[in-house]
Amino acid sequence: MKTIIVISTRGFAAFRHDLVVDPGQVRFVGLFSEHDEKNVTAALREFIDEVHILPCGKAGATVAESSYVDPERARELIAGVLDDPGAGEVTLHSFDERNLLLAADLRAEFGLPGLRREDVLPFRDKCLMKERLVAKGIRVPRFGRYDTAAAADRAAYFRAIADEVGLPFILKPVDGNSADGVYEIGSFDDYAAVPADLGRPYEYEEFVDGTIYSVNIISQHRSSLTAGVTEYLVNSSAVREGRVNADINLIDTDPRVPRMIAFAEDVLDALGRPDGASHLELFLTADDELVFLEVAARFKGLAGVAAMQRNYGVALVNLAFEVEAGLASRPYDEEQVYCFDAVIPKQRGVIERLLDPDIDSEFGITWKVHEGQVLGQGESLGDNGGVFLVWNKDYDVLYRDFERLAGYQPITYRQEAR
Repeated sequence: MKTIIVISTRGFAAFRHDLVVDPGQVRFVGLFSEHDEKNVTAALREFIDEVHILPCGKAGATVAESSYVDPERARELIAGVLDDPGAGEVTLHSFDERNLLLAADLRAEFGLPGLRREDVLPFRDKCLMKERLVAKGIRVPRFGRYDTAAAADRAAYFRAIADEVGLPFILKPVDGNSADGVYEIGSFDDYAAVPADLGRPYEYEEFVDGTIYSVNIISQHRSSLTAGVTEYLVNSSAVREGRVNADINLIDTDPRVPRMIAFAEDVLDALGRPDGASHLELFLTADDELVFLEVAARFKGLAGVAAMQRNYGVALVNLAFEVEAGLASRPYDEEQVYCFDAVIPKQRGVIERLLDPDIDSEFGITWKVHEGQVLGQGESLGDNGGVFLVWNKDYDVLYRDFERLAGYQPITYRQEAR
């Protein structure tokens, strides 16, 4: 018997339980934040033997942070599982950025197999990861840890950062995700508008002008079991400006693919390459230079895992459980079709209409908003109006549709009467 404990629905929602070879010999226990409860679908409840809804572990959490579970309550529940003589082999997993360090610490505390804090930290601390990559000769943006004491003199610190990394520059949380809390600073006025108390450690970073790509790998024993590359339609921070954030899985014959996979493998090797999923983002500049952006020890977010599974014909989450827990699954059994995902931004106003994209490929949208709803500005990729998948057996048609989304406005607004 295996007991698999999972923290957060993120990534886990794409798991294919029906492919498990011996489902009668595995029990799933889910630990989900109160804010994540809405994502515990009927399909998940069909095979999760125990669903536990925990308080959020951070007061005043942003949307991107809201899936973090209360550590003390998680500790109590895990201890209860381990006290059950029928639990068998117990493993603990999370594919959620906010819970990766917590899961690592709990594994160490209870003697469970898997990654420890020292394995995960280089994938959570954006300064530490870049320091290690610089030492290996890998090109990263110029950067530094944001000094709140020095920031007391706004004008002087602005000049110091601009002299070091140039203008514009980026301010972002050292442990952030989903473009949460990111500021693009193009002038002193931009910097003056940044809150004096940012509430958590930040870094400053060179602005790199280029197209963003992601490389998504599942590793075992420091080798890649699967690897693929996606191209982003826009920079993630542009979602807050109303741009649809789409990224298309590049066809394997694209010459960019092997080059970018090799770059990502060098990064993973420099950081210790843990077993399991990784999601790396990089820039390709106009000078054909690859520049590291950041990397996480998890799957890509939102609908990206579902899109990759359909595109590559691999049950990726099942493969991760096979690597991390020895849980065997049969091969993916659905038709392989070229596929990509997209995120619908939220902007301030009253929703007048929800509009489907004008494209030739098939698509499916999951709206999280409705007509007449009053919205505030979306604060991150996780705080969105919906997600959708686009698919086609003809890759050329799919890629043209991906490019057409650059002009797609999925929501029209009217301003709320004052």
